[in-house]
Parts: sequence; C-alpha cells; structure tokens
Amino acid sequence: MLSVLIATHNGEDTIDRTLAAMSALDVPPEGWELIVVNNASTDSTEASIKAWRSRLPLLYLEEKRLGKSIAMNKALRHAKGDFIIMTDDDVLPDRNWLTEWRRVADAFPQCSIFGGAIVPAFEEAPPFYVPRACFGVLYGLSPDYSEGELAPSRENGLFEISGGNFAIRKKLYDEGHQLAENFLRGTNGLMGEDTEFVRRLASSRYKACFTPNARVRHIIHRRQTSWGWIHKRLFRHGHTLFFLMHVRPDGQSGQVRFAFPWSRLRSVPGSFLRLLIASLRSDKMDAFKQSHGLAYDLGALVEAFHLRWQGTLRRE
Repeated sequence: MLSVLIATHNGEDTIDRTLAAMSALDVPPEGWELIVVNNASTDSTEASIKAWRSRLPLLYLEEKRLGKSIAMNKALRHAKGDFIIMTDDDVLPDRNWLTEWRRVADAFPQCSIFGGAIVPAFEEAPPFYVPRACFGVLYGLSPDYSEGELAPSRENGLFEISGGNFAIRKKLYDEGHQLAENFLRGTNGLMGEDTEFVRRLASSRYKACFTPNARVRHIIHRRQTSWGWIHKRLFRHGHTLFFLMHVRPDGQSGQVRFAFPWSRLRSVPGSFLRLLIASLRSDKMDAFKQSHGLAYDLGALVEAFHLRWQGTLRRE
C-alpha cells in the first residue's frame, strides 16, 4: 500500500484544490491512504480537509507544535504503507501520480529515497528578469533528469530532491530515521528539511532515485512572483545553504562548528553599491543579479551570527 503524507499550516487557499486533485487519482491495485496533518492552523484549513473525508481514504491529524518536520514525523508514525510519499498542500498531482510511484518503487528495489518531478503552475508569469535557473529555489522546479539512480549535485554536493514530491520506503522510518525538527517553523523558519534528510540517509549508504513521470504541478500565487517575496525566499535559501554546507554539529556537546563567512561580510558593501548603480540605470536584470547575490550573502551572515550567538542546533 502507498501512504501519502501532507503537512499543512494555514493552507485554506490551496488545500481544497490539492485534495480535489487527489480524489481524481488512478488508484494502485494495493490501495493507498492519505494522511493530512493540520499543523497549528488558525484559518479554515480544518474544515476544508474534513469536507473530503467521504471522498478520500483520509486520516486527519492535528499537531499543535509549529513545524513542518514535526508534523511530518507525526504522520510517519501513523503511516501503514510500505512506500511513503511526502508532498505539500499546494500541489496538483497528475492523474497517474500514484500508479507511477508504485511502478518506480518496484522498478528500483535497490533505492530507498525517491524524488519526483515538480513543475510550477503560475497564476501570473514571473518577471522577465528572473532566470529559469532560479525556478528550482523559488518554485520547486525539478531538474530535467531522466529516470534512474540519482547522484548529488556537482555544484554543492546536495541531492536535488524537493519535499513537494519526495518518497521513501517505510523501512527507513522503521529503522529509526525521521526528519530533523529544527527546520521550517512557520514562514520564516530554516528551509531544507528535505535536503538535510536525504543527505543524512545517503551518508548511511541508502541509494536515491529520480523519476520525471510521477509529477506534480506546484501552485504559484501571484504574490510569489513579486520582488519582495522572491528576495525573501533567496535570503532564506542563503540561510539554508550555509547551514547545510558549512555547519557541522558536535554530537557530544550539542554545539556547532563552522568557519565564520568573513568573505561574504566583505563583499556586502560592493554588492550594495552595484545594486544601487543598476537600479539607477533601470537595469532590472543586473539589479536582480546583484540583489540575488546580496540576498545569499546576507542570509548566510544572519545564520552565522545566529549560530555564533546561540551556539547550538536548537531553533525556537
């Protein structure tokens, strides 16, 4: 059986569309279950989910502690399937999504970690100055990989698997693996819980696989193509990359080890100046390029200052 897990926090504007798409899926022969965890929502998310109980094999759970990983771990504890698919409350899966996941799980028995394709579904096209190369970070667009075993990125050593369409074999959870709960608490928390989880599993010699055929479309609202939203997202991703690539925990003391990014601190004034010049020239493409680099530098610096001050991995 397949288990599909969704964690939602204030998802009233998309969860109904996601569940409607789920209700139209082709069902694999062994069946499936859908576990939705309402993660401290304060809007009408609960009512939206419960309205689908008669049309979906739905288990509704609540988790009062804010945090996507916390909510997903709760769902994992209730999952009954041998293959567990994790997704979001703002996706529209293709009709054959479940049957393709079942096929891929059976076709690659040597793999335990799986990523599926994500394609943005824009309400309004993003600005012309945002390059497609940024769509992965901003909107979850998956790389154009063929189906098969997946290696880490040559650029940063991380696996390009997104939590919006991500699967594991149940045996991994049974062996004690779960998502780190110091990620993604609310709209300003540290991103990358999926990337950290995959990296940790891969370090334990589990193999990863990607399929372009188990595909979801990711709903992108008009506000998510604005300058402010885009740069907040890049800033948060700068936090995440610094944490994932440069911070190492000391298991005995609970402290963290990292080299402070002084080179990023030195580059900030120049980036500000180049951004100002590009803005004065009304060169939006160059302004985006400069602000993109600046957002990453500032994100890394804020994370470094935070960790130096706090000294541990605990993030309240």
